[in-house]
Amino acid sequence: MQIPLAYLDAAAIQEVPIDLWNEVFNVVGWPPSLSSTRESFGHEDVLRAFEQDEPTDGLLQALETLDTLGSETGREAIISAIQDRGLPPSSLPAGKGEREFALRFYIAQRTNASLADAFIRAQIHVQEGGNQRRYNEFMGKEARCINGLDGKKEALREEILLFCRKSDLGDHVHVEAFEDDGVYVFNILRSHRTQKPLAVVPGHSARATIEFRPVHGDVIRYDALVGRLRIAARASSMVEFYREVLGKTLFSDGCFFDGNAVCSLRVLQERGRDALENHGVFGIGRIWMTECLWERGD
Repeated sequence: MQIPLAYLDAAAIQEVPIDLWNEVFNVVGWPPSLSSTRESFGHEDVLRAFEQDEPTDGLLQALETLDTLGSETGREAIISAIQDRGLPPSSLPAGKGEREFALRFYIAQRTNASLADAFIRAQIHVQEGGNQRRYNEFMGKEARCINGLDGKKEALREEILLFCRKSDLGDHVHVEAFEDDGVYVFNILRSHRTQKPLAVVPGHSARATIEFRPVHGDVIRYDALVGRLRIAARASSMVEFYREVLGKTLFSDGCFFDGNAVCSLRVLQERGRDALENHGVFGIGRIWMTECLWERGD
């Protein structure tokens, strides 16, 4: 199976130190492509392994932890869950970033029953709070392959850079792209709006504002077999831009990907049970709906 799109966040992967990835792989199993380079791999190798190798169940759970708990909200959920269990704050290391903190929590709870219970509590807290990654899907006018991927990748980087500069999003853009059996994946690292949080610098007691631009990792997947574009962007304001610029850059048509929703519940709203029993779809007989989980985009 493929690793879910949201887990291929290059920014999140790079925020985790290599020595911690080493610890994670020792716990959940090494990706085959990294097993021979355990002493010399880097973040790009980790991302490539996630894109190409078959993941273990443990690795999927670790990446899910990184995605759901590796944020400021996730960190608060972890600390709250640990306090609810009456565990000391020293149960987890201090002075770590959100991503590293979440992964170290995942490793620690695998051998500690009390932390395992806190782990479940933290996940439930985040899920109930609605901190879920949102997806946006669009269909192309036709299913078409991408020719000259390297050139299209560079053209896409230039378009994104131009947009970021015009939109006060900074001037840092890095794009990686690869194709796997008709599926094209674009990993985009880009700067975002300036932040000036109040902070305390290590070694100093005075408070001061620190100016910086965070780096967002956006992931785009295009399935040439059916012509479907899937966008996982940190900022919802980027979705419409990506939809248009992908059509323009890849197929010289800014309207190539229709802005209408790929899926709709309208048929059930209008026809009810009859939509399931008299659907007219060849090869499918009677349908019983026993459960429905609907994932909604922006």
